[in-house]
Amino acid sequence: MEKQLNGVMSHDMIRQNLDNIRSFIEQELAEKKATIKEQAKEIEELKKVLQQKDLAISMFEANAREVQETAEGNRQLINKLLGDISKLQNEIEWYKRTYETRSFLGTIKEKLRRK
Repeated sequence: MEKQLNGVMSHDMIRQNLDNIRSFIEQELAEKKATIKEQAKEIEELKKVLQQKDLAISMFEANAREVQETAEGNRQLINKLLGDISKLQNEIEWYKRTYETRSFLGTIKEKLRRK
């Protein structure tokens, strides 16, 4: 042990305390650097995951737009086909009224009147 002279520490004791403080600070600094490196690595990994998520979202949005366009096209086609079916049903009814319901003679008379 170092002796104190009149309550004052010796140079060696001061140096030893400063060395202890320095080693403690260096140890804390090394630990904080390691923590910062780990967090930086985790941030990079999260950035990659975020980019993958954004890419997946854009792909899903593109697919959704494509599906909507296809559905709209199908809807228009269905409406057109329903219209065609309705017209054909009307034509069938006309033919039934004209050729099945009326007599042959009545049909000929009607055709002669038109001419």
